[in-house]
Amino acid sequence: MHKLELHISTSLNRLAINYKSIFYFFRIITFTAEWWMYIAYATLLLIIDYNSAKQPIQMGLIAYSMHYPLYYLIKNITKRRRPFERYNYIKRFVAPPDKYSLPSGHASASIITALILIKFFPELNIIIIWPVLISISRIVLGVHYISDTMIGLFLGYLCFYIAKIIWVVY
Repeated sequence: MHKLELHISTSLNRLAINYKSIFYFFRIITFTAEWWMYIAYATLLLIIDYNSAKQPIQMGLIAYSMHYPLYYLIKNITKRRRPFERYNYIKRFVAPPDKYSLPSGHASASIITALILIKFFPELNIIIIWPVLISISRIVLGVHYISDTMIGLFLGYLCFYIAKIIWVVY
C-alpha cells in the first residue's frame, strides 16, 4: 500500500511541477480551507442572513471544539513526516500550517463545514465536491499523502456526526 500511495502522491505532485495552471488551480482551492477562512465564512453567513446563520454556526462551534483537540492529539501521537520532508523529489508548493502530516486539517475542517452547510441548506449539496478538491489539492501541493486526507475526511465526518447528535439532544 505504501508504494501505491507514494506513486499516486508523486504523480499528483508532478502535475503541479509540470503545469502551472494545475498549480494555480489547486493553490486557490487549498486557500479556501485555511483556518481563518472559516471565520470569514461564518461572518459572511451572518451578513447574508443573520437568523439562518445562527444554527449552522452553533453546530460548527460544537464540531470544531471536538475537531481541533483530536486533530492535534493525532498529529502529535503519529508524528508522521510530510511527503516533501521524506522524499526530495516531492516539491512543497505551500507552507504547511504545522509540523506533521497526519491527519489533514484542511480535509477534516472542509468536510465539517460542507456537511453543516448541506444539513442546514440542502440546496447547496454540490458543495460536497469542495472537501474532495481540498484533499486532492493537499496531495498535489506536496504537503500530504492520500491516507492523510482520507483520515482527515473521516475525522471531520466523525466530528460532524457527533456534533449532529449533540445538536439533536440539546
